[in-house]
Amino acid sequence: MEISLLKEPILQFHNGEHICPRTGIYKYGVADFENVRPDKIVLGFVGNSDSIGSLISWIKSCKSHIDPKKSKQPNLFMNFPGFNGKIAFKSEISYDETYVRKINNSIFEKAKKSSKDIDDLIIKAVDLFLTEIKFLSKNKNPDVILCVLDEKFTNMIYGTKTVKLDEDDEDNLSMEINFRRLLKAKAMEYNIPIQIVRDRIVKPSKEMQDEATIAWNFFTALYYKASGTPWALKKDATNNTCFAGISFYKSRDKSTTQTSVTQIFNEQGNGVILRGTPVKESKKDKQPHLSQQQAFDLLHNSLKEYYEAVKIYPQRLVIHKSSNYSEEEIEGFEKVAEKMNINSLDLVTIMPTNFRLYREGNYPPLRGTMFSLDKQRHFLYTRGFVDYYGTYPGRYIPSPIEIRLFSYDESPEQICNEILALTKMNWNNTLFIPQLVGQVFYKSRLIYAAFLNMSIGLS
Repeated sequence: MEISLLKEPILQFHNGEHICPRTGIYKYGVADFENVRPDKIVLGFVGNSDSIGSLISWIKSCKSHIDPKKSKQPNLFMNFPGFNGKIAFKSEISYDETYVRKINNSIFEKAKKSSKDIDDLIIKAVDLFLTEIKFLSKNKNPDVILCVLDEKFTNMIYGTKTVKLDEDDEDNLSMEINFRRLLKAKAMEYNIPIQIVRDRIVKPSKEMQDEATIAWNFFTALYYKASGTPWALKKDATNNTCFAGISFYKSRDKSTTQTSVTQIFNEQGNGVILRGTPVKESKKDKQPHLSQQQAFDLLHNSLKEYYEAVKIYPQRLVIHKSSNYSEEEIEGFEKVAEKMNINSLDLVTIMPTNFRLYREGNYPPLRGTMFSLDKQRHFLYTRGFVDYYGTYPGRYIPSPIEIRLFSYDESPEQICNEILALTKMNWNNTLFIPQLVGQVFYKSRLIYAAFLNMSIGLS
């Protein structure tokens, strides 16, 4: 077994570089400052009256500085400089009363009483929000629509069990995913980004993040969804690299398994999303796989869409998948690379693990710890002790992810370095510590969120 420690990836900002998203924005400004950027963000609001009123008051208060949580780790708990036109993001919030669409509590109660089961309630609740989202999209022009959920509503939809800060509980998360996924999927029709916000962020409880961190995460996600670029990966390589993530999911009626390149993008986060076709599952192999033709068509169509978006084909392509590659899939992907003159192709599987390592004194390994069993099989700690923070900022003992290289032209160290860097490109989370271990997601327009952050009620 070979063990090494990868350096913490550096991020690029307007006037400098830093490993920390928050420090980088505060000191050097957002990455897109010289380009077209949202110096004013127009918001729409959907939800009940009390929740919207509380959130608007909180947003106004966040124009000013918010003190950090008192701690022996000041880099972990940083002050929020305020969201205004003078510092950090150098952007302002704008809206008026005509952008506020209220849903009466009595309407929610009526939907609850008339619902046959939880699935029926979720559909009716989503429709209530969609009606107001449709109005704002047709009659107004918001950059982002905030869908505000109060705790009574979330308990109606999810039950009394709620997600705690930084909790690695997939059962808890699954209670929220159905509502969020359905609302986001249906809202895409109206071509305006939505942000789902639980109104508890206004008065965070002890188990939630501190006020400054919540503000950092909220406004960074908002800035990004308004088409801003808070930070970018520092590009070391001279060639043009493109990353693609392939995932499988069940149709809503669970009758078919479908596949989707949920993201294909370059180092700056520019890219496209493309859905694939239904996949047949074999009784001999529980993992779904693409046929050679499906693999070819899916990647070929994605790269054509990618070219239309960024006006260039990649020299190097890295495919991330959450399951092993079949021979047919490898042949299909290789044919696409050959047809499009892609010089370098890496086929990578990223999977969860159930084992853990410890340092002396029962401390977790450092983030970036990489250990290799052979050239094809590697393990990487994307969560762990962080020198910059002076601590391990998690509640639970971290596990590494397993990285299997089925075919590769770059070195294993380079591929693992890139995966570590891509975990910092989740703009719902300004701490560079992934919140959920062992899941591979390609989130929103940008980039890899190898892990999903649900800790403050943002999505």
